[in-house]
Amino acid sequence: MDKKPLELVYPFLTEALRLSENGLAVLDKHNHFIFYNNTFAKMFGFVDQDMVGKHFDDMMRFAFTHKQGPKIEHETIEEWLELIHANQRKSAFRRFEVDLVDGSWLQLSEQVYHNGDMVIVCTDITHLKQVEFALRNAQTELNRLALTDELTGIANRRHFFQQLEHEIKRLSRLQLPLCLVMMDIDNFKLVNDRYGHQVGDKILQHFTQFISARTRPYDIFGRLGGEEFALLLPETTVDAAQKIVMRMMSSLANEDISAIVADFQYQFSAGVSALTPVIIHHGIDNSADIADVEQVALPVETGSQCRSDAEKLVAEADKALYQAKTLGRNRVVIWDDVMLTGNKLS
Repeated sequence: MDKKPLELVYPFLTEALRLSENGLAVLDKHNHFIFYNNTFAKMFGFVDQDMVGKHFDDMMRFAFTHKQGPKIEHETIEEWLELIHANQRKSAFRRFEVDLVDGSWLQLSEQVYHNGDMVIVCTDITHLKQVEFALRNAQTELNRLALTDELTGIANRRHFFQQLEHEIKRLSRLQLPLCLVMMDIDNFKLVNDRYGHQVGDKILQHFTQFISARTRPYDIFGRLGGEEFALLLPETTVDAAQKIVMRMMSSLANEDISAIVADFQYQFSAGVSALTPVIIHHGIDNSADIADVEQVALPVETGSQCRSDAEKLVAEADKALYQAKTLGRNRVVIWDDVMLTGNKLS
């Protein structure tokens, strides 16, 4: 290409670079500014400053001091510059994103040429990031809705059973017990019939908050449907689970729910089932009259075995719950007690 046509284009190119909506800057091999346009100065918050001939670090120190330009989440500017120096000019080209103090986002590209000069191009990608965040939040919300009960905000049936299988597998590996408590609000249909579904929904929400406030961080509480709930108590024996539920029942009897409906109390029934490590007896030391007991390491649960154990736990807790209802409600029944008294329910 002839030199003369290029010379004719230079003024146009210079003007285009100066007025570009993209931020543009050129630095020499020592990282001193040779050129930058007004958009770049605005992006980094130094419109009223002259940075030509000054070092890149000077611009970053100015931005840090005046809380403009890039969002710097370090205690000192030196920590931030150390991070920049660890990455800048390490390759001929790199592209990355930067969020600014004012909430906007930039995509930066750095191109290092053979003579050491570096060209920085900054593109405003704020709208694209807003769309990205909106999509991410929407996906998060969809995931939440897929895992939680809409009315109460706790685990829904599907998610609860996923957690149940996971805990069975985990605790079988650790040789620790777990208990499953099936809960059902007593005479809930009468609540809906007498006070309406709106009050019924508030009772369900109150029950959820009441039980949740009395669980440990690693317990899992879910709504299986209607007025039926399930509480998984990892690392808990049957006796401990029974005491936990009885304390809940006692506290609920004293709960003031007049804000929902005046002169009204409600109760719940519960059934408890358990999975415990297998214990076998190898023999008896007659001289000391003490049983030689060994806890056997169970094989790690497979997926199908976990599902089988989960179904067994649910079926047993369900039958114990049914027995609690049959015996008069507002009580907790242990599946082992149902078995011992010969009250097997089909």
